[in-house]
Amino acid sequence: MVTVKELVEKAEELTTKGLYEDAIRLYADAIKIESSNSNLYRAYGKVAYLMEENQYAIAAYLSALHIEIAKIEHFGLTEQTKPMYDNLPQNLKDELPKVGGLVVFYDTNTLRHLAHAITDFDENAMNEEPKLLAFKQIYHAELSGNADEYNDALHTFNRTPSEASDEDASFYIHIGKELAMAWIKWDQLNSLDVGNLYFPK
Repeated sequence: MVTVKELVEKAEELTTKGLYEDAIRLYADAIKIESSNSNLYRAYGKVAYLMEENQYAIAAYLSALHIEIAKIEHFGLTEQTKPMYDNLPQNLKDELPKVGGLVVFYDTNTLRHLAHAITDFDENAMNEEPKLLAFKQIYHAELSGNADEYNDALHTFNRTPSEASDEDASFYIHIGKELAMAWIKWDQLNSLDVGNLYFPK
């Protein structure tokens, strides 16, 4: 029987070749085996974005966040998560619907991906904010895993890798946090059936 590790390795290889439909099928197969593995949903979301299936990308990133939050709610704070919670300023703790929501202040990479999956497909936003086109094309090249495409995008928009990364984080993470806070199904954290909770029917 094929393992999740083997499925993921093959999916990553297919993604770099631009074979997104094949890659996303393998991630879906991996999710069937490990349905509460948040990393698989993040990987699925990235390929869905590359396929311009942004509703599935959004669902995948929300699913990843939901799983991480639900685990904290179920198992409680651990040696790893208790210091994270304790280090949050009180005003941020007060924002959290649930203690497990601390994830939205720490899993900034998933928040960034979530915000890209929404903003990058908003034509009005793209037209009104020219810099978003640069963000989108550099991000797309980054996700594709194609080094030449990524370097070309940086050159086109006159950015260094660190400049692109800093700009991207400063713009998108805040948007992702606001959306996650609004769209996570806080009242259904007792369920890990994220396929039904978030994915389009």
